[in-house]
Amino acid sequence: MLVLTSEEIRARAPTTHLIKCLERAFRNGCVVPARQILKVPGGAGERLFVSMPAFDFDGGTAVKLVTIFPENGVRGLPTIQAMIVVFSETGTPVAVLDGTTVTQLRTAAASALASRYLSRADSSHLVVIGTGALAPAMAAAHCDVRPIIRVSIWGRRSERAARTAAAVRLLVNNKIEVVVPSSIEEAVANADIISCATSSCSPVLAGKWLRPGAFVDLVGSFSPSKREADDDVVLRSRIFVDTFAGALDEAGDILDPLARGIIHRDRVEGELADLVCERVAGRVTTDEIIMFKSVGTAIEDLAASRLVVA
Repeated sequence: MLVLTSEEIRARAPTTHLIKCLERAFRNGCVVPARQILKVPGGAGERLFVSMPAFDFDGGTAVKLVTIFPENGVRGLPTIQAMIVVFSETGTPVAVLDGTTVTQLRTAAASALASRYLSRADSSHLVVIGTGALAPAMAAAHCDVRPIIRVSIWGRRSERAARTAAAVRLLVNNKIEVVVPSSIEEAVANADIISCATSSCSPVLAGKWLRPGAFVDLVGSFSPSKREADDDVVLRSRIFVDTFAGALDEAGDILDPLARGIIHRDRVEGELADLVCERVAGRVTTDEIIMFKSVGTAIEDLAASRLVVA
């Protein structure tokens, strides 16, 4: 059985290959049962254990096991940790993977895949809001699919934003300028792509800051009680999601406006599978604002794990 570390996984899953792998997976489909979310004793009662299985049609399986311990930040540990167990088409366990790394890489690749359909082809300025472990992967993936020449990293703490910017510089072409802006409003107002990867419970992105043609990529919140974008973002945007099943059950950025009547269900135009299978149109005009909301799906874990193991 393979036991693969973070470094080994990164070496086996180049972003370009991973994006192609995810596109093929969304086109072909697989069986994805509802994820199981259980409360874990201890802490302030907010600890969670999540099980996310996915089954390929030939019987191949990947199951991600995730712990979410909100108090881990003060311990110097990641809030979210995970492992993925991979089984062959004969039901044989073949690999155990560092699930945290796979999640970071496949989340970023899914957003980059969405960007191919939803962002402007000439997008050159990327703003990443958030300074967690996911932020560098998000920046690198978006730079892989669009001609980005400037990346702005914004966080509430300038020292963390500076560290994240340094990490991004190591992952992108050295011709790309990576900066920490003094103003989030000014950065967003000049951005073609805005990627939010935060754990915020209240909006950090305002719709009034967005310029025509912007692509908004929301990946941080995965709970009905959390928001990264305000109502103006939702109202001004055409809306797409990674999967209807996940987003319409867990995405506060969509569920909250739906519950208050700000938008109606038909405003959510399609999921990633619809885009890659060309069942719905992606970007139609250069001026439209488009929002993509991702909460993650085991389809991505299965596809990424099979690529790594292969």
